[in-house]
This record gives sequence, structure tokens and C-alpha cells, in this order.
Amino acid sequence: MKQEMKDRKHNILKSIHSSSWGISMIALTVVAVLEIFMIGFSIANAEFYGPYLGIYRSFYIFLLLAALIYIALNFYIKMDIENRQKLLNVLNPVYVVLFFAWSLGIIYYDASITGNFDPAVFMTFSLIIPLSFFLFPSVYALIVVLADAILLYIAIWATGTSAPLINLVFFFIFQFILGISFLRIKIRLAERILIEEENAKIDVLTGLPNRRFYENDLKEQTEEGLKVDLIYMAIDLNGLKETNDHYGHETGDKIIVGAARCIEECFAKKGKVYRIGGDEFAVILHGNKQEMEEMIASFEESMKKWSEENGVTLSASYGYVCLKEHPELNITELAKEADNRMYEAKAEYYSTDDRNRRKYIS
Repeated sequence: MKQEMKDRKHNILKSIHSSSWGISMIALTVVAVLEIFMIGFSIANAEFYGPYLGIYRSFYIFLLLAALIYIALNFYIKMDIENRQKLLNVLNPVYVVLFFAWSLGIIYYDASITGNFDPAVFMTFSLIIPLSFFLFPSVYALIVVLADAILLYIAIWATGTSAPLINLVFFFIFQFILGISFLRIKIRLAERILIEEENAKIDVLTGLPNRRFYENDLKEQTEEGLKVDLIYMAIDLNGLKETNDHYGHETGDKIIVGAARCIEECFAKKGKVYRIGGDEFAVILHGNKQEMEEMIASFEESMKKWSEENGVTLSASYGYVCLKEHPELNITELAKEADNRMYEAKAEYYSTDDRNRRKYIS
């Protein structure tokens, strides 16, 4: 259960980074353009800054570089969001803290020069941050509370009065509600995308992982390396077309669902079961040949029991291959060999008791 929750959280984060990538890039580009403008302004109006020119210009350059570096990192991470999103999980709060620190620094120096309190820069970045970065609402709330406490101290220190406090309170509420609401929207959007992706990989009729899920798993198996105890099994139902023609597709669907339950009951404890076609199933599991024979015996018994309970014959042909016996094969070649053995079993099935595809009725 803990691992499932951890995997789901990982997938939500991955989905958030993928779905909010575009708007993050727009917001960060706005920041970069703004800082380029401010650097130009500081060059054209150096006398306006007086002795603080170097300090302000260093702030502008710092933020420009931070935005450009983060844009580059986002492009880097987008190319492999599956493995690199963990980097964003660390960098997001770090950059948020740096952006808040930068804006607080500007306000502090403004106050020290003019004696006036102007939180405009801080307000701007408080609105840009939820757009540019993803943080969990609790993390964002903690950072905002600390930043606003510093802002409050600067306000009182700069003015020596409580006059700006009422404005800061309203701003804090607005900032808090807007920022957390936007982050929660990001989470809900990511969960919705995740659910849609999960549904796209589930067979509607049987509830088993479908061919898309199956192909993704084959790719992962290849990338991670095949374990020596891997077994691939191909299963194909017997006489389904004849059953559909004679009894109707409702009965055919009933058989498919029944087969899915029998396969799942007997093999899922050792691996994964997929429906990869109309009456085609695949099983990828880990075990030895003795365990496999025991599971097959259980599968045969389960199909027999289901047939007796439902008054319709459920029959399947199958073939399996153990990687331990064929270590030279890759996962695709294992699947092909298992298919060949399954078709041999099917040919034998239809040749027995004068059964064939043209006249056999389940």
C-alpha cells in the first residue's frame, strides 16, 4: 500500500511537471525579459541609483541568470520527465526561496535609500511563483509565511508606523488564497490527467491492463534487463468466433470476462496479466517450471468450474517459454516463441474429436 501511494505521488508530480511546463516557461520568460529591461534601465539611468547602482544591477543579473538557468533545466528535464522530475522536486522550493529573497532584498534597499515601503516587486513575484513553479500547497504556505514575516518586519522598520499593516494583511490573504488555490488546481489537473492515462491503459470489458499497458511494460522490461526467472505465456480462447456467431456477442463477452477472471486468479499472484486483443491474453510472471505447471493445472480446473457454473464452455490454448531455458532470447522473441507454442496447442485442440474452426460451436 505504501509503495502504491509513493508511486501515485511520483506519477502526480510527473504529470504536474508535464502539464504545467508551458505556463511555467511563459512566466519565467516574462521574468527574464523584465530583468533584461531593468538592466537596460540601470545602464541608461545610472544616476537614479546613486551609490546603490552595483547592488541593484547585481540583483537584476542574478534573477536573469536564475530564470535562464531554470528555463534550460526545464528543457533538459522535459526530454526525460520520467527520470529527471526528481531534480525539479528539489529545485522548485530552492528557486522559490531565492526569488522571494531577491524581492525582499530589493524592498529592503529601497526602504534604506528612500525610507518608503514599496512591496510591488514582492507582490509581482508572489503572483508569478505559483505560475512558474510547482510546490505542494503546504510547502508554499510555509515559505510565504516566512517571507511575509520578513516583509512585515521591513515595513515596520521602514515606516516606523503600523500604517501599512492593513494593506499587508489584505495582500497576505489575497496572496495566500490565490497561490494555494492555483497550486491545488495544478494538483487536480495532474490527478485528472493521471486518471485518464490510467484508464487509457485498462481494458474496459475485463478491467485488465490492455495492449498499451502491455507494450509499455515490455519496453520497461527490456530497459531494466530481464530477470532469469521470467516466464512469458500466451493465451488464446478456443471457439470464441463460433460462440459469437451461434449465441451472440453478449455470450462471447461473458466468456472473455470469465477467462480474464480465471487467468487473473491463477497467474496474477506471480506477475501481470494483460488482454492484448479480442480473445488474446498475455501473462508475464516470475517463477520456475514446476510452479508454472501447478498454475496451469489450477487454470484448467478454474475454466472447468466456470464452464459448469455458467452453462457455457470456456476453453483456451496456451504456450509458455521460460527465459532460464532460452537466455539468448529477448522479451519480443520470448513472446513470439510463446505464440508459436500456443498456436501449436490450438491446432492440436481443433484436430481432436473432429473439431475445427468452421463447424465447432462452444
